[in-house]
Amino acid sequence: MLEAYWGLTGRPFEKSIKTEQLYFSNTLKELNSRLDYMKQKRGIMLISGQPGTGKTTALRAFVNSLSELSYKTFYVPLATVNVLDFYRQINTQLGGESSFYKSQLYYSIQERVRDMVTNQKKIPIIIFDEAHLLKNENFTELQLLLNFNMDAIDPAMIVLAGQPHLTDRLMRPFLKSFYQRINLKYILQPLEQTEIKPFIEHHLKLKGCAKSPFTDTAITAIYKNTTGVPRLVGALALNTMTLGMLENKNELTEEQVFQAVQEL
Repeated sequence: MLEAYWGLTGRPFEKSIKTEQLYFSNTLKELNSRLDYMKQKRGIMLISGQPGTGKTTALRAFVNSLSELSYKTFYVPLATVNVLDFYRQINTQLGGESSFYKSQLYYSIQERVRDMVTNQKKIPIIIFDEAHLLKNENFTELQLLLNFNMDAIDPAMIVLAGQPHLTDRLMRPFLKSFYQRINLKYILQPLEQTEIKPFIEHHLKLKGCAKSPFTDTAITAIYKNTTGVPRLVGALALNTMTLGMLENKNELTEEQVFQAVQEL
């Protein structure tokens, strides 16, 4: 009903959006350039940002842009595991042989990375999503796993993506050594106020909407109630459109936005 009322070909603001159809905000462009830099330099990159800012989506776009001839990506989504399972998870992702012993898993992981770089001529990119859920001891183990040639080289690119308090954790004394080994840190910010209107128009246009029904006052109200977090912007815009449909509106103002806020 929503799609038919507003003349859309599908539901807008879906998280399954194709990466080539993303709206590239200023902060997303900055993140993308830093990821491009890190894939050449290698080492550890920390990406932090509040929920809904698009960290996972940005990483999906980055992975899709990589050449399969030069890079091999491994995505590790399960963060709440003990040390041995942490090793097993990485080893399995890299295609190593299973083992019950940490020492064998350690050498298997390092051997798989070496083989990929030396023989296959590919750079491994290992992504840890929801990294703020990793146990403290797993950061220490990751530091050991990345010690190649007496810590002289960085054969792989490691990406840690998590919520802002991850940075605070890593700065504590017991993880200071690991924090010092992070090569690049980036905070993914919400949309700027001036980006709310083009963000909404971009997503509506993807679904066949020629003219956005949101007034300027509605756009301002959406920003104030979401602080520019893309996931919340999309959800509030969709709820506002739903209320507008139910009230048989052709134009959406701040009144519909304030009503829709109660539905979030």
